[in-house]
Amino acid sequence: MGNEIYEVPVFLEEASNYLLAIRNLSKEYIEGFRSTIRQFLNYLNTKKFDDAFDSISKMTLNDIRGLKTSDIYSFMFYLSENNYRPSSRVKKTEYLRLFFDYLYRIKHNIFQDTLGKIERNRHKAKHLPNALSLDESKKLLSIYSNSKDIGEIRDNAILHLILNCGLRLSEVVNLNISDFKMDNNTFTIFGKGNKERTGYLNKATKNALLKYLSIRRDLQVDSKKDEDALFLTTWHRKLKRLEHKGIQKLVRKALFNAGLEDKHYTTHSLRHTCATLLYRNGIDIKVIKELLGHVRIDTTEIYTHLYDKDVEREMLNHPLGRFKMRDAMNYQIA
Repeated sequence: MGNEIYEVPVFLEEASNYLLAIRNLSKEYIEGFRSTIRQFLNYLNTKKFDDAFDSISKMTLNDIRGLKTSDIYSFMFYLSENNYRPSSRVKKTEYLRLFFDYLYRIKHNIFQDTLGKIERNRHKAKHLPNALSLDESKKLLSIYSNSKDIGEIRDNAILHLILNCGLRLSEVVNLNISDFKMDNNTFTIFGKGNKERTGYLNKATKNALLKYLSIRRDLQVDSKKDEDALFLTTWHRKLKRLEHKGIQKLVRKALFNAGLEDKHYTTHSLRHTCATLLYRNGIDIKVIKELLGHVRIDTTEIYTHLYDKDVEREMLNHPLGRFKMRDAMNYQIA
């Protein structure tokens, strides 16, 4: 939280620390949480308190103790009116639920469960993942396969890890050299909430990693905290851990080089692609859940719906479906 330039109320700082230290939620999740609560408090300051505060950092729990469910609905309507996507509105509502739950159940500083009457509809906003086809995936993994450029060798290893192992962006960022056990083709992944799971390396991914590691081991970082970092980048002539924006940028570049820039794919699309291809090749949904690090099985089941839609489309285009009645009458089985 130390890098954040925004001033926030004491109670929001305390809530953030609780989520990080006690609930063990990721820093990325807490950043989203803080951003939403700041937005909500600024909205209240303008719409409910008539700009009584020159900074929301001066708000106290007494100022929000009397909030009602109607205040939450008003904020949600504001988000809708300002063209926030349904998925974003659902996520922001969950952040608000977490915030008020903390105040109500942990701090005991508000007298009613403000969001208790608001229906949870987190699954209604889910949309089908935007995934690469098998041919597109092969094309993407081939663009740097023979490269001798250090950066492209690194990027090739990253692309293989996301597409073949289904890693989240934050999980790639946090990978360390010591996480890998090349002798048995496994590595340790620290997912959301710092939950630990095992990743598995197929031959292509292992080869891409070994090629990169042969270079990485000779690179000297400038900070002791990055000594074990797997993926590095140069920043102001210093070597440091590659971070989120750097990975997103290199994925966009790779998609462009593969001629896929007009497909609106993202870094997260590669993770979706991994899961989609696994399911289509008969891997049990419970196995995919463990590989992706999902807490809930219904999160993983979105891939079954994706596959069902594809099956439905193919069946509607079945050649027998295009037969006219007279064709069917004349059709004979040899």
